[in-house]
Amino acid sequence: MVEPQVMQDMVNMNGLVFLPFSAVHLDSLGLSDDDELVMQSLPDLKERLIALEESKMAWTIFYQGQPALCYGFEYKWQTNIEAWLVPGKVAIKHGTLLSRGARRLFDKIGPHIGLRRLQIVVDVDREKAVQWAEFLKFKREGVMKEYGPEGHDYYMYARLYT
Repeated sequence: MVEPQVMQDMVNMNGLVFLPFSAVHLDSLGLSDDDELVMQSLPDLKERLIALEESKMAWTIFYQGQPALCYGFEYKWQTNIEAWLVPGKVAIKHGTLLSRGARRLFDKIGPHIGLRRLQIVVDVDREKAVQWAEFLKFKREGVMKEYGPEGHDYYMYARLYT
């Protein structure tokens, strides 16, 4: 587990506070229609959110006291994790600031916890999310057909730290 303060120090940006994830934070984000669709497609959403809270591998970033985004990591094995991120209205409004912070975090987190690979998945129809993944230095590896809970195709992206 990486303590919220360690990640906050890696990002080192005024106005950002990292706290352990709580499902209440997700409720306060102001999700996009696309993210609402994904959430509605998960019949076991409540159980998943409880598991995220208990995992101690999920966090919420607050900007100027407001929840901006929720994110977390799922270990595939010791040197490989998959990251997820759900932005809210605050993150979209302050996209440049938070994008720079995310890029700093992804630059530093791999070496900090000894990763060889950090991967993410992105809905192929979400052009801004695809652009953002590439801004964060992730490389597209392929398409996963009907991968999402809503039945959409997703791209697999990865950053390698070796």
